[in-house]
Amino acid sequence: MSTEFKLYNVKEEDLYVNKTKEEKMLLQQEMVVMAKERGIKPTARYFNTYPSTVRKYLRKYEQKSNQGN
Repeated sequence: MSTEFKLYNVKEEDLYVNKTKEEKMLLQQEMVVMAKERGIKPTARYFNTYPSTVRKYLRKYEQKSNQGN
């Protein structure tokens, strides 16, 4: 019996790893905005990732905004 992990029905080109640097930055910004509006877990479900990943981008964003002040 195979126990291979497969993400629902995600196309290969939609995977984060296959994005350009600019596309990744846009996705991260979208995650931060959505997480502030809806919360971490719903955002993680929407982007098909882990809540810890969303938290990481939130922390990264907050550090950048604090350095600017």
